[in-house]
Amino acid sequence: MSSPRAKLKSLRLSRREALRLSIAGASGLAVGTLSGSQGSVPVTDAGPGSFTTLDRTVVPGQVRVKGLPYRSLAFGPGQGTVVREELCRTGPQSGSRRVGLAAFAQISDTHIIDAASPGRMSFLWQYGDFDNGFPTSGRFRPQDLLTVHVLDAMVRKLNAVGAGPVSGRKLDFLMSTGDSSNSYAADELSAAIDTLNGVEASSHPVTGGYRGVQDHDWAPEDLKKYIWHPEPESSGATPDEWKTRYGYPTVPGFLAAAVTPVRTAGSSYPWYAGFGNHDECGRGTGTALSPQESFIDSLRVGNQLPLDLPADTVRSKFWTSIKDSNEAERRALLASMPSRSVQSSELRAPFTKKDFMAAHLGNPGPAGPHGHGFNEESVQSGKAYYTFEMAPGLLGIMLNTASPDGTADGFLDSAQAAWMEDQLASVSRKSYSSKGKEVNADVEDRLVVLFTHHPSSSFPSAEDLHNDDDGETVTQEALLSMLARFPNLILWMNGHQHRHRVIEHENPHQSGGMWEITTASHIDFPQQSRIVEVIDNNNSTLSVVATLIDHSGPETAADGEQVSPAYLASLSLELASNRPGLKPRDVMGQATDQNVDLLLPRPF
Repeated sequence: MSSPRAKLKSLRLSRREALRLSIAGASGLAVGTLSGSQGSVPVTDAGPGSFTTLDRTVVPGQVRVKGLPYRSLAFGPGQGTVVREELCRTGPQSGSRRVGLAAFAQISDTHIIDAASPGRMSFLWQYGDFDNGFPTSGRFRPQDLLTVHVLDAMVRKLNAVGAGPVSGRKLDFLMSTGDSSNSYAADELSAAIDTLNGVEASSHPVTGGYRGVQDHDWAPEDLKKYIWHPEPESSGATPDEWKTRYGYPTVPGFLAAAVTPVRTAGSSYPWYAGFGNHDECGRGTGTALSPQESFIDSLRVGNQLPLDLPADTVRSKFWTSIKDSNEAERRALLASMPSRSVQSSELRAPFTKKDFMAAHLGNPGPAGPHGHGFNEESVQSGKAYYTFEMAPGLLGIMLNTASPDGTADGFLDSAQAAWMEDQLASVSRKSYSSKGKEVNADVEDRLVVLFTHHPSSSFPSAEDLHNDDDGETVTQEALLSMLARFPNLILWMNGHQHRHRVIEHENPHQSGGMWEITTASHIDFPQQSRIVEVIDNNNSTLSVVATLIDHSGPETAADGEQVSPAYLASLSLELASNRPGLKPRDVMGQATDQNVDLLLPRPF
C-alpha cells in the first residue's frame, strides 16, 4: 500500500480551467476525473471501504427500465483536487515538508426522520406544492425511511478512511453541523445520537411494523399515486407514478427491513454536535402553545393517521378553522378526518433546545467527549454554543445560529456575537478594532475554525433589517466585518443549504482572509460528507484541504441478496440521485466547491 506521503499529489489547476472542467462533468452524480489527476491510492490497494472520491466517484449507471429515466449507480474515476489561490498566490507547494496540524470529518443535515409519524401531515401533500405531479418542497422523499442507514454507513466509511488522505494525520474528531433531526422529535434525536454512539438505532419508535403512506393500505388516489410504494402491488393494482413514469424499483421486504433497528458501528473518534433550525422547535420557555401547535402535537403522539381533509373542507380554510378552535373542537375535527389507526408513541413528542443539549450530555458514548461540546452550564443557561480544542494550537468555536422562532434563516444575537468576539480575541495576538486599527494583546496565538449550521448567505442583510430597531440581530455585513478583524480565523464550516459550496472572504485589513466551506446534506443527493485537513506547508502558507466522502457504492445497492442495512443505505443514495427534476450541478457545485486545496498565508 502507498505511504501517506504518496498521497500528497494534488492537481494544480487555474480557476478558469477548473470551472471549464466542472461544467463539463456536472451533469453526472459527481464530477469525474479532471485531466491529469491522480487518485490518492489505487482502488485495488485500498483497504475495505477506505476509498474516497479521490480514488473513485459514484456516477449514473444503467437505465433500470427501458424508456424511463431511473438509473442504477456505477463507479466512475477518481476526482482530482483543485488548488485555489484567491487568498494566497504562491509558488509551488513544498509537498514533502507539509505537516498536518488537524484533520476532522464534517457531517451535516442528517435529518433523521420518523417518516411514518402522523405529525408529518402527509394528507396535505395531495393538495399542492407539486410540479408535474411530484412534490418540490422535499416533504416526501422516497428515501425518507433510510436516514439512520445512511448515517450509519457514513460513520462506518469515516471510520474506515481513518485519516486525512493528504496529510495522513489520524482524524481528530467528527463534527455534525446541525439538523440532526428533521422535525425536533425526541425519537429522531435519540436515533441520531445512538447512531453516532454505536447503539442499536431506529427512527421508527413503535412496534408491529410499518404503517404509513408508503404501504398498500387504503389512501386517497390523489395521494397514493404520488407516493413511492416499494413493495410489490397486489394482482391487478396500478403502480404509483414514481414507478410508471420514472422507473423507480419494486423492493420486496423493504418496509419491514427499513423499520428494523440497525446495529450501528458508532464513531471511532470524539464527536461534537451543532444545533440547526430543524432542531429548534421555536417555542419559548413558558409560552402557551398556539392552537395549530397543539393540533400538530396531538397528531405526533396520537394513534390516528389522517389521510384526507374532512368532507367538504377547503384546504385554504383548514388552518383558519384550527386557529380559531378550542381543544374540544380540534378533537372533533380530527375525528372527522378520513384516517387509519396506528400505534401511538410519546417518543414522537417535540424536544426543546435544553432537551437537545441534555440528551447529548447524558449520552457520551464510547468515543466521547462528555456532552459532545455541551455541559451542565449549557443546559441551565440554554446557550447552545461552545469552544473546544480541535488539536494542539487550534481552537474550534461552535455557534447556535438557529432562530429562536423556528424559522429557517440564520440568526445571531448581539450577546452571542460578543461572546464569540471575546473567544477570538483570547487567542489572537494581533487583531483589528472596528475602525480598522491594529490591536496587539499579550495572549498565545492559536488558529481558529468556526462551525455553524448556517452559511454566511443565510443571515439577514442590513437591508432586510431596515425596520428592526432593537439592535439585537447581527446582520450578515456586521458578522463578516467582525470576523475579518481576526486573522487567526482561517476557516468557517457550515451546512443548511443542502449543497456544496466553497467561497473566499478576503481580509480588508491585511493579506489573506478566511475560507468558508458549505457541505451538502445526508438526506438529499449527493449524501456526502467531508474530511478536512489543516496543513502547514512550511513555506509561510497554510492549506485547508477538503475531500468529499461517499457513504456507499453501487456494489452494495446491486447485490440484491438481502435487504440489509448496507443495501438500504446504498439504495437511499440511488433513490435520491434519481429524484425527478434534480439538477446535480445545483447541489454539487463546480469542481472548485468539491475536492479543494485552499491556500492562505499563515497569520502568525
